[in-house]
Amino acid sequence: MIDRRALIIAGAAAATACATVSTASHPIDRRQRLSGFALNTESWFTDRPFQQRFDAAARSGFSHVEFWFLNDADRKAEALAKLASDAGVSIAQIVGDAPQLARSDTRAQFLDNCKRAVERAHTLSTDIVTLVGHQDVEGISKADSLKAYTDHMAAAALIFEDAKVFAAIEPFNPYDHPGHFIYGSADAVEIVRTVGSPFIKLNWDLFHMQRAEGELIGNLRKGADAICYVQIADAPDRQQPGTGDVNYANVIRQVRAGGYDRPIGLEFWAKDGDYQQAIADMLMLAESISEG
Repeated sequence: MIDRRALIIAGAAAATACATVSTASHPIDRRQRLSGFALNTESWFTDRPFQQRFDAAARSGFSHVEFWFLNDADRKAEALAKLASDAGVSIAQIVGDAPQLARSDTRAQFLDNCKRAVERAHTLSTDIVTLVGHQDVEGISKADSLKAYTDHMAAAALIFEDAKVFAAIEPFNPYDHPGHFIYGSADAVEIVRTVGSPFIKLNWDLFHMQRAEGELIGNLRKGADAICYVQIADAPDRQQPGTGDVNYANVIRQVRAGGYDRPIGLEFWAKDGDYQQAIADMLMLAESISEG
C-alpha cells in the first residue's frame, strides 16, 4: 500500500519535475496549500540562473517569493519587478542595505539607504524591507551598540511610516552568524517597543530563534506584537521542515494564532539539493497545519 507521504511525493515529482510544468496544470488545492509561503529565490533552484527562479517558483505552485540583494547589475528593481509580474508571483519581502549601526556616525548613510530601500520596495510592490547592520564593532560595548541601533531605527521610522513600508529588524544566531550583538528575541523586541513605530518591527526568522534561544512557541506568544514577517528553516542544518529539530506544524499554528496572516518565508536550502522533495515536504507541512 502506498502511504500518504509517498502519494504526495509522487504528485510533487509529476507536477514539478525540473519546474517545467505549466502553472495551469497544478490542482487548485496545491496552490492553496502553498499560498501561505514565500519561496526564497536565493536558496531555492540554485541549479539555474537567478532570473529563472521566479518562473520556477510559480510553476511549482508558489504565489510569493522573497530575495536578498538589489545592488549588482543583474538585480535592478525594475527588472525584478517585471520578472515577478511575468511569472505571476508577488514579492513578500526584500533586504535593504545597512552600515554598521553600532556606530553613531553612520546615521546619514543609513537614512539614505532607507530612502533608497523604500523606493525599491514600492517598485517591487512589497511593503517589507529586512534590515540588519548589527555586526559587532571593536571597542563598542553591547549596551552602547544596542543604544546606537535603537537611535538609528527611531531616526528612520518617519521614512518608513511615510512610505507605509515596514523596516524588519532580523536577529541572528551566534552559531551561524558570529560577531553580532542582536541574537534571539529579547533585545530585538525591546528595540521595537522602545522605538514605538508601527512600521519598525521584526523579521522573526524561526531558524535563528531556535538556534539562539529555543522555546519557540513561548517566545512567539510574548513577542507577537513586534512581528511583521516570519521565516522558517529547520535546525540545525537550515533545510526544509521535517529534516531537523522543530515541529513546525505546531509552531506555525502559534504564528497564525498570534495574528500573523502574511506568507511565511522559506529561507532554507533543500536537503541534498532535492527541490521535488522539499516541495513535497512543504505540502505535507501545509496539510499537517490544516489538520491541527
